[in-house]
Amino acid sequence: MEWSDIRVFLQVVREGTMVAATGALRMDHSTISRRISRLEEMTGVRLFERAGRRLALTAEGEKLMLAAEKLDSIIVREVMNLPGERDRIVGPVRIGTTEEFGAHYLAPRLSAFTADHPGLEIELVALPRAFSLAAREVDLVISLDRPLAGDIRFKKLTDVEFGVYGGGGYFDARDRPASVDDLALETWCGYIKELLATPELDAFPRADAIRPKYRTTSSTVQLSAALNGYALAVLPCFVAGVHDGLERLLPGDAIFERTYWLAVHEDLARYPRVRALMSAIETRVAEDRSLFRPSAAATVDAEPAPPTAPPTLRALDRAAEAPAAVGWPEPRIRQAGGIHA
Repeated sequence: MEWSDIRVFLQVVREGTMVAATGALRMDHSTISRRISRLEEMTGVRLFERAGRRLALTAEGEKLMLAAEKLDSIIVREVMNLPGERDRIVGPVRIGTTEEFGAHYLAPRLSAFTADHPGLEIELVALPRAFSLAAREVDLVISLDRPLAGDIRFKKLTDVEFGVYGGGGYFDARDRPASVDDLALETWCGYIKELLATPELDAFPRADAIRPKYRTTSSTVQLSAALNGYALAVLPCFVAGVHDGLERLLPGDAIFERTYWLAVHEDLARYPRVRALMSAIETRVAEDRSLFRPSAAATVDAEPAPPTAPPTLRALDRAAEAPAAVGWPEPRIRQAGGIHA
């Protein structure tokens, strides 16, 4: 049995199909199929149940997958401990994150993140979906979901404020809402709830009373709807706040808060180039805290806080040690009487 065959098997498991694994393995479909067949012959067990192009692991395949992932983790850790690798901040780091954070915050700042490390390369995957650190889809994850299981280290990156925005002539022929209750009378662009990658994005005011006329899976589409003046949208303040054509409505009343988490697999937590990028992102986010929480920044009259220190192993929580369940914050609307769910 050869490790190269096990590596092929593991990549097929991670990608879900042999066709999807061709790019990462740089092999054609027929070669991958032969390697899997050879591995099944050597082990004497069937590893996949085949239904057309779709593959499902058998019980024996599950056992081999767990063993292969352990071996893969050991190899990664040993390579990272080589003297030449410990000090190298060179090569690619892949970030998986939400569309709004990736496209509207990270993308304009990519060159700033590599300023101190010219050999660092960034691969940015900004999609409305979940990412698997265990399957090595990405090296870092920045998400609204707190990791709850696995060999994952994570920490809170920042709280983020959402607000109600409109613009582009939306109010040319109508009055602005005077209260939160008036928002139910407006035209909205919101998410398709059944296709949400995370319920944390559903920060919609008066969800029981508002039915969006336009629905999408994309925060960028909602931003466009607001900019073009045909609908209101609930947008992260760091996304909407940089557009002069948008007006924030009821900024003292309609405030919705969430949290971004930064996560890395245990095996990569000490990898120099991964840690360098984590540090750069965390420092920049700390400097831009007023973009993420403008209401908090406006009410605090104090000296700027020093940038957040680079993440340390002690500072990163272990997902495996996290509680089995977390009480997620509900959408919150600030009204005169206090904060109400």
